[in-house]
Amino acid sequence: MVYDKIPIVDTARRCGLVIDSRTLRRSEVEASCPFCGDHGARKYHLSLNTSTDQYRCNLCGAKGNSVSLYARINNVSNKEAYQELKQGGNVYRFPQQPTPQNTERQPLPLEARHAAYTAMLEHLTLLDRHGENLLGRGLSEERIRQNQYRSMPETERGRRLLAGLLRSQGHELLGLPGFRTYYGDWTLHGPNGFLIPVRNRDGLIQGLKIRLDDDRKRKYRWLSSRKMPNGTRSYSWVHVTGDTTRKRAYLTEGPLKGDVASFLAKNALFVCLGGVSALRGLKDTILDLGVTEVVEAMDTDQMTNKDVLKAILKMRQELKTVQGLKYTKYTWNPAYKGVDDYLLSCAAGM
Repeated sequence: MVYDKIPIVDTARRCGLVIDSRTLRRSEVEASCPFCGDHGARKYHLSLNTSTDQYRCNLCGAKGNSVSLYARINNVSNKEAYQELKQGGNVYRFPQQPTPQNTERQPLPLEARHAAYTAMLEHLTLLDRHGENLLGRGLSEERIRQNQYRSMPETERGRRLLAGLLRSQGHELLGLPGFRTYYGDWTLHGPNGFLIPVRNRDGLIQGLKIRLDDDRKRKYRWLSSRKMPNGTRSYSWVHVTGDTTRKRAYLTEGPLKGDVASFLAKNALFVCLGGVSALRGLKDTILDLGVTEVVEAMDTDQMTNKDVLKAILKMRQELKTVQGLKYTKYTWNPAYKGVDDYLLSCAAGM
């Protein structure tokens, strides 16, 4: 069967794409990508092959032919696009520089995230300096292994290799926070540091938090690829650690703090917020656990920071609406900011 040739550059013009006029005499004409917006910069990442009439974005990886390009931009079927293109006509839209899409991609379902992140952690190791950091917090080597802390790959080559391994195992990266495309290739995005698995009551990994190596501005950041090409945002998940059969749950801020405190307190049940004001999912987590008592164990900086105190008061108000739930507060020597620091001092006999 012989197909009619539909020139890719003519199609791009009919779609209103911005074309780099300096490349019009080349076999590869460059244009601005309408799908990722080229990050809003006046660059031309969309390659239009005049020999094959194919297009490909070297930034986000979008690709196809003249018909599929027209169909995707105009939200019509390939059949409709072909018919409209065949009708011809020299009617071209006024070129407009594309802007990045504002719609945020939602994370994959929990089971898919857990499977992909578990496989990811199996491919990674924990650097010595990160292991020493965790030991210094009071964790044992065995608990460090059980909690599956791992170091972020520190080279771009290693990050691309990791993405490739996960894809070869059948894991979907589109919708997995922390992964993005870079010039068409999948890679892992985020600063250097070690990863902290954030789990629900059943031990499933909801997301990952990074303890940053460079903590001059902030110490922790969620593994996220928000606003990146084909990237996905991360929510501030509630972390559950310790013995989930217990009826008393300690409430604190920070998954790593909770992991350490739970270990030092003989596997006490800890429910950990991603941030002092990140209350999304907290009430549901408490209800799912079926606990009868919540013991607040938030940092002592609430005594000097009005914003922190305001957030904690809001948290208390929300949890006190849970019928039949006893709510108390755990206090300790204010010389120790966090409950993990205080419990470590007790373990050391200080």
